[in-house]
Amino acid sequence: MRRTVGAAALGLAAGFLGGMFGIGGGLVIVPGLVIWLAMDQHRAHGTSVAVIVGAATASVTPFALRGEVDWTSAAWILSGSMIGAYAGATLVSRIPAVWLARAFVALTIVAAIRMAVT
Repeated sequence: MRRTVGAAALGLAAGFLGGMFGIGGGLVIVPGLVIWLAMDQHRAHGTSVAVIVGAATASVTPFALRGEVDWTSAAWILSGSMIGAYAGATLVSRIPAVWLARAFVALTIVAAIRMAVT
């Protein structure tokens, strides 16, 4: 029961922040799964990716209804991101969990600094 409530709360937080700020749910979900739900790093990444489909669909709906989506750009970005996502997901199993966690933290810090400076 505790795990179910924790997972639902994590999903609510990730969905809210993703919908408001357009951040990837993984920025919230992966650390939440590892820290709150004691999930191993690889499983947390896989679980987060599984959630993205539904969350992205729910999140894009209000934008699409207001005409705030550039569907041509979205289609081209989707094409590349699907290939990249498959390649990344295939490669991730070869990376030790500790290095995967460190890379995740480093990428998050670099993104935060870029956003703060821009």
